Amino acid sequence: MISIVMPTLWKGKFYKEMLPILSAHELVGEIIIIDNDPDNVDKEIVSLKKIKYLPQKENIYVNPAWNLGVEVSSYDRICLYSDDVLFDPSVIDAVYPFMSEDKGITGFSYESISENHQSLFRADWEIPQIVPTWAFHYRFGICMFMHKNSFHKISDDYKIFYGDTHQFDVNSSLNRQNYRIENYACMTKMKSSSRNFNSITEEDSRKYKENNPSMSLMEETVRRLL
Repeated sequence: MISIVMPTLWKGKFYKEMLPILSAHELVGEIIIIDNDPDNVDKEIVSLKKIKYLPQKENIYVNPAWNLGVEVSSYDRICLYSDDVLFDPSVIDAVYPFMSEDKGITGFSYESISENHQSLFRADWEIPQIVPTWAFHYRFGICMFMHKNSFHKISDDYKIFYGDTHQFDVNSSLNRQNYRIENYACMTKMKSSSRNFNSITEEDSRKYKENNPSMSLMEETVRRLL
């Protein structure tokens, strides 16, 4: 069974449609909502079956919320889900065999993610599949699947950014293969919440550069280009 972990400020566009679908899926055991803004709670959503609701006294931000959600999860397979993402639910069945403790994390390929919410198009020859990947991209963290033992606690240095980078890199260093999901529909409205916390993300970036001097230039270049 899978534990879905969703930190939220209730600003995402797609959770209202996605969470009822996830709640009804037979492989989903629970949906853990880390509520960073209880004053604006969506009461309809938190009343769904399988919801484990964890309101916070203040905004603890995404990465600490992921740490908390995984810590309290009841199942050994984890999906870190952003509230501004809508994806083809058949992905769950396809990715489930890849959520074993000998593997790393699985996320959507860059090409599979659309920000054009009007339409999604996939040619007949674009076969839905899950394949090994050695390349991280900055959208990887919008929705990630993994075994609980493949999640590695994120440093308190990083509140919003680099939690996904950390998961990818640590699993790679442990020779656990990471995977990408290709040609399954996935839509998102990027940075629907993080855009409101520029000072926090700038501090995340500063600390990342300090802690990873050999990687920081390449990382910053990629983030600016994409």
